[in-house]
Amino acid sequence: MAIDISLEQFTQAVKENDERNNILEKNSGDKVKVVRPKTQGDAVLDFFRRDLNTLGLSLAFDFVNKQRKDKGLEPLTEDDLDEDETTAGREIQSAVVGAGTNVAEGIVNLLTIPVDYAFDTNFTQNLSKVTRDFVENHGSPKTLTGDIARLGIQYGVPSTITLKLVNQIPKLGNLRKTYQGFRKTLSSIENKFLRRSAKLGTSIARRSGQGGLALGATEALVAEPGRPTFFYEPVSEEGKTGRDLAAARFINKLKYGAEGATIGVGFALAGKALPIGAKYGLYKPGAFALGIGAKAVDKVVTPVSKVAARIPGIEVPFRLANRGGELLVKELGTRIVLPAFGQTVKGAWSAKLPDFAKWRTFSTESVDPLKASLKRLDNKLAYLRSMGPQTGVQYSLNTAARQEIKRAARRTEKLLESIEKRSYALAKSFEGRYNKGIQNSPASQDYYLDGVLQYLKNQKTLQALPKELRITAQALKKDMDAIRKTFGNLLPSGDLRSAVLKNVKGYMRKSFAIFENPGYAVPENSALFKKAKQFALNLINGKGGAALRVQAKKVYQGAGVSQGRARELQAEEMVREILRLGKVDMYDPIKNLNEIGKLIRMKNFIATGDELPTVIKNLLGQQNNIRSQVMTTVSSMVTQSTNKLLFDKLAGALQKAGILFRTEEAAKRAGILNPVKVSSAQGLGAMKSLLTDVKKPLYGASDLVEAITTSKGPLDAWIQNGVYKNLLQLKTGVQYGKTVLSPETQVRNFYSAMMFPLARGVLGGRASATDAIAMVSDDIFNAGKGDAAAELRLLDNINEGIKYGVLDENIVASELAAVLREVRNGKIATVEGLAKFLEKNPFTEKAARLYAGGDNVWKWFTYNWYKSFTKDLFKGNIETARKWFKEIAGRELQTTTLTGQKVDIDEAIRQAASWYTRNTVPTYSKVPIAIQALRRTPFGNFVSFPAEMLRTTFNNLTISAREAASDNPELRSMGIRGLMGLYTTLGGVSLAVKSLYGSITGLDDAAMNLYKQYFAPEYQANSNLLPLTKPEDGKFKVVNLSDFIPQSVVIEPIEAIFTKLREQKSLGDSDMLEIFFGKNGPVQTFFESYLTTPIGFEPFIDVARGRTDTGKKIWSESDPTFGLDGSKFSKSFAHILRVLEPGIVTSSRKFKDAIIKQPTPTGVVRETTDVIIGAGTGLKPYNVDITEALDYKISEFTRIRSDVFKAEDFYKFTDIRKRGGDVIVDEFIAIQREAFRLQKDIYNAIQAAKEFGLSDRDIKKIFKARKGISSKTIRNIMKGKFTPVTFSEERFKKKLEVIKKREKELDFDYDLDRKFIFPERDMKKVIRRLNRDSLKDIFYYDRPKEPVVNEDLRGSVPVEASEVGIASIKTPPLPKQPTPVVQQASTQPVLNTGLTATETALLSPDEQAIRLKQKGIA
Repeated sequence: MAIDISLEQFTQAVKENDERNNILEKNSGDKVKVVRPKTQGDAVLDFFRRDLNTLGLSLAFDFVNKQRKDKGLEPLTEDDLDEDETTAGREIQSAVVGAGTNVAEGIVNLLTIPVDYAFDTNFTQNLSKVTRDFVENHGSPKTLTGDIARLGIQYGVPSTITLKLVNQIPKLGNLRKTYQGFRKTLSSIENKFLRRSAKLGTSIARRSGQGGLALGATEALVAEPGRPTFFYEPVSEEGKTGRDLAAARFINKLKYGAEGATIGVGFALAGKALPIGAKYGLYKPGAFALGIGAKAVDKVVTPVSKVAARIPGIEVPFRLANRGGELLVKELGTRIVLPAFGQTVKGAWSAKLPDFAKWRTFSTESVDPLKASLKRLDNKLAYLRSMGPQTGVQYSLNTAARQEIKRAARRTEKLLESIEKRSYALAKSFEGRYNKGIQNSPASQDYYLDGVLQYLKNQKTLQALPKELRITAQALKKDMDAIRKTFGNLLPSGDLRSAVLKNVKGYMRKSFAIFENPGYAVPENSALFKKAKQFALNLINGKGGAALRVQAKKVYQGAGVSQGRARELQAEEMVREILRLGKVDMYDPIKNLNEIGKLIRMKNFIATGDELPTVIKNLLGQQNNIRSQVMTTVSSMVTQSTNKLLFDKLAGALQKAGILFRTEEAAKRAGILNPVKVSSAQGLGAMKSLLTDVKKPLYGASDLVEAITTSKGPLDAWIQNGVYKNLLQLKTGVQYGKTVLSPETQVRNFYSAMMFPLARGVLGGRASATDAIAMVSDDIFNAGKGDAAAELRLLDNINEGIKYGVLDENIVASELAAVLREVRNGKIATVEGLAKFLEKNPFTEKAARLYAGGDNVWKWFTYNWYKSFTKDLFKGNIETARKWFKEIAGRELQTTTLTGQKVDIDEAIRQAASWYTRNTVPTYSKVPIAIQALRRTPFGNFVSFPAEMLRTTFNNLTISAREAASDNPELRSMGIRGLMGLYTTLGGVSLAVKSLYGSITGLDDAAMNLYKQYFAPEYQANSNLLPLTKPEDGKFKVVNLSDFIPQSVVIEPIEAIFTKLREQKSLGDSDMLEIFFGKNGPVQTFFESYLTTPIGFEPFIDVARGRTDTGKKIWSESDPTFGLDGSKFSKSFAHILRVLEPGIVTSSRKFKDAIIKQPTPTGVVRETTDVIIGAGTGLKPYNVDITEALDYKISEFTRIRSDVFKAEDFYKFTDIRKRGGDVIVDEFIAIQREAFRLQKDIYNAIQAAKEFGLSDRDIKKIFKARKGISSKTIRNIMKGKFTPVTFSEERFKKKLEVIKKREKELDFDYDLDRKFIFPERDMKKVIRRLNRDSLKDIFYYDRPKEPVVNEDLRGSVPVEASEVGIASIKTPPLPKQPTPVVQQASTQPVLNTGLTATETALLSPDEQAIRLKQKGIA
């Protein structure tokens, strides 16, 4: 509910605030007095200045007032302060603004200094001027206390962050461990004074190192230029510009850093002096400043959103917009399309439509035609929804189950990794002791791992393990004991339940390769097979083998087959049957093992697989290592337990939703024609579920039951095809190399992922990015290192992140991993190599984890930010949380979790934070069914990412609008914050950056649009390009922001519309089909990722045609087909390798080429600075040379203008009786139209080149260097005049000769007039009309014509001027005729000349003669 505050109440609040103790106490050294505001208006503003939530608003007021004063206008509010007076609010505002501006300048200088030094630009100087002016006007406190506050903010916050980062440096982490160990040894000193003195000394040394490093880095980063120094004399920057200023500024930053380190060490030496001083009021202003500084980070967007959220009635337009969108889509859109899904038009417009969420509960078999139609429509929409055909509750339960399985697997894997690495470290240390003669024998890693395995099986005590392994091993055993107990309790009565519950603390399954590797096979000539055959033969010949001997005799013994041979054949068949049983999907491997046990006559139940004979275990590929056995045990038990809990929950939820029914009759009463029984569910294994209870079955519509019990995808059958799998593997392998194995892409992935939380305004102090970076870094690099207890705390965070679906959901890494798994799980073993290498190789596995880590950092930050926000929003009230779930998340908050725990307020907060994160940040498991299917095709590149960007951008908009429409002001503030964030990422960021750089470089948006339209590569037609340097002689530096801003996939199709409109306008066209469906138009841009040729296929297409898409030659026709060097094969092979190489190879070559100045194939020499910036930020600067770009465009022009006749049947004999005269002329005009368009494009490019500093002389030089363009054409284009293309008289004469020759050969007369075949005069007339026509105008024959009326013919119909001219006469030619008798027509009087009055009036004498010829009149 909105809060209404009267003016009187507001004034009172201000007054009460003034009556409190002054925030800034008066300092005796101040010459300026801190007073209370003297006017009502300034009192209000001063109130805003004191509250960081509204500080932005007060700053805006001050800015407007200053502008008005500068223009001689009355300010909006008057302060009436004397020169030596200020207010507490003004000092607070100046302190925050001044500190923030100085910090911002220091950070941005890290970018401007290297650029200025490399290119001798003046970014640093221009930035300093802007910031110094701004600080002088808005960020300069007048009191000593205010200055202390500014310094506290400026240095306090960054140094706190720096100190956190310092503590995360791995080397310092090792030092910290050493330090802690050393401190423990000091505790053994008996003398109390010496012990305390030693500890004090080490403490001071530690604080000195940390403090010095932290403050030193902070000083180097944020110290403002020209700051006075105490220990180091700075380099003078006066009068310096460009490269000189950059060098001086950099040296000064180093000096500031050195001084900061010195002072930091001094702070540490001061020990407790500072806190004691603060306690007694000596540093009160500084303490206050640090308090403000700690909060300032969270106050960038908050003030505006909070103020706006409290504007009365602000929620109304959002409610109307939400309702309008609902009406447009649901009411109007649905009714329009419903007839296509079986509903009558009348029924579609007269029916009352149920809620959209209800459609998923309907069936296509419903007796209600409206419900059946809505379900058919919903089935199509399901392909584009994250949840597919599932209801909200069904989807959330399925997601919770999937995440629970993933969580258990990930935690177990991390614990195993830690144990393995700690065991390895132990083995290496004992190896060192052995080598030094301290120990008798070296201990191997396997020795320690076997010990842990025995402990997990309850065969060894914890104390028997080395102490380095105990904490982690105990945690793993505790997890496994809980998993085993849950699994055993959920199992139905039987042998497996008994076996598990009898050995809860030691039950461990055996791992076999035959169950894990789809390509596992045992050759019949191998030792494994022969030993198994001998085992089977012994069974047949043994005491209990009578039945087997009978079977051998019956099946194999006969003519030419002895008894012994028959038994051998029977034994071979038994071994084959064992291997076949191992491959059959029986939902739980234990069932497979028991079937094998029956075959080899084992009487006891097989509970783990260890009970099998060794020879059979070897045949099945037993794996004795700890990882395989633990993961096999955990994965099978967790999967089955979780799925049972899921299906039991679904049984109740789907009955409540009206999808499933207790009886067949109840289903029929609900309108289902032919209900079916729910008889099976995937993943239950040995479990039984309420969903598939045989005694109490459930019924539902067949389509809904199938959706509940199967997870079959649209292309599952295709992926079994060998050729298809090879294509898919090639595509995925190359994409893996270009992303996961590319250092540049890794870096860009991390930095660009920052834009995801920013798109919702999620930034500031609610969560810590440094903590997120530290957590993800430890997860990737520090397994098994350091303190085991700390590692378990890290695992708890990872556990939470995966359980709630916010970690390990990177789009690219997950998409590639999923496809690789699907390839490996197919039936064709020959394609397994690459997929297995990429999925399991330690290097590629670490690279994939690092790539996903870039996402994990910002997702963990976002999740924790939302946890903080929802905690404040819910205020401990579970009902408030339920209301949020219903209004914002669109679903009910369940009362219990999947595993049966009660949902309390903490669980509600975690679920809400998870919902926010998964719906506003790209999340792989949310990819719709249609995109998942497309991902499995060999087409498109990373199709999941653009789909997720569309989903999350749309969600950001709708969620923010929903929040902004809330009656809760905190939620409204979040909605407005979200809309501000969305605006920022969809254009605000790039607009601000481009405006800044545009003002410095002189290249604004209009100039860069010209560059993109005429000179940029085609793939950058709709990109967001940022100029970094001023153009000099047509040369400047550019970076593509679209590579950095992930929202570009949403922005670019919209940008494409404006690009095409500009292009059409420049050519004088307005073709809407071309605008939307043309090359680089919005439709092509939107579908590009889904339909383009995959990276892996491009080089093969290139070599097949001998050239690339850009026209670069790979081989020529004159090259020999085969050979070691210079052949088509060798050149093609080299091209394929170059295109398919992993990104790390490409990056390395770029570095090498930049260092040795090796040009690219096109002659470009990369600059080392650009390559370093690209590798360090993911943004790759590159040089633009308009001269070279224009030269290329002119070369394209010479090639294309010679091709204008090729697309036309101009000189051909096609349809010879109809294609003559006016048809030929019309084709000739079409050719001229294309030539006009080309020349106009070149003319416009020339004008654009001039904007970038090229002179006429430069441009003429480029033209003259190109052969095939006449001087006349060059002069005309330079002047904006059109030069028509001419026709070939020789080819027309040749055509006439051929016709005559055929007439003679065939003794046949085509009876065609020479001028009909070759309308020479008409075409020359076209040339005369077009010669030197203005390229600035529309093409002559496309210009709108005024109607021309013959005044002598009263009452006749007006004739369009365009009809005047031979080209417009469409009368087909006739054979030669005798002169007809001329008759008078009633509407068109015919004169005795043989022409109509209109023809006589409008045609010239030459045209009249031609017309008479066409009529056959001599």
